[in-house]
Amino acid sequence: MKKYLTLNLIFYCLLLASAACSAEAEADLFAQLLQEGGLEFKQPLAFKTLLVEDDYLLPYEKRLLSADGKLEVRYAIRPLERIEIDYDDPHNSAPAPNDLFEMLFRSISEAMATDSHPISQAYLPADAKKEFNAGWASIAVFDIRNETSTRFNQAMLVAIHQNDKADAYTLFLTNDLSQEKSRISALKNSLKFKVFENPINQPADK
Repeated sequence: MKKYLTLNLIFYCLLLASAACSAEAEADLFAQLLQEGGLEFKQPLAFKTLLVEDDYLLPYEKRLLSADGKLEVRYAIRPLERIEIDYDDPHNSAPAPNDLFEMLFRSISEAMATDSHPISQAYLPADAKKEFNAGWASIAVFDIRNETSTRFNQAMLVAIHQNDKADAYTLFLTNDLSQEKSRISALKNSLKFKVFENPINQPADK
């Protein structure tokens, strides 16, 4: 199966072996993507797993809901080896998968937000490494479009990247980000890289 997210001249393609249509299939796919992306996931307590639903703005592979129903968390993993780029510009070469993370994060957050200019903040490199074992990380906060959720109206998107590994996203959905601040803070690195290997703009030694 292929999932496409159109971002200007780039089609961000996930090449998945098959569609996840059951809880078991979704769990298997998520575990596979964790392995391919060099990531680890810590299941938060007091959250139940929900079946994944279609979201063309940010297709995702795992979905959780808090016991009180006030906070939903979605996880999306994009191993860089699965990315195909369809670049329609005869004057320039296609960008490499390692060079897309900032543009993809900006495009995804802007597409999901009701305001075309969501509030975002990149981590300092040392903090991205400490928090996520990532070469780069950033957060965006915005009100969300109905295409992503009709139940919740506010979101925080955490994006992380490590060269030659993966891009990964954790999306928090709620109706009151300020009220959920402590829970979100505790969960924002529930998805992170296992180890820090490849900083951005520095290819791995061959």
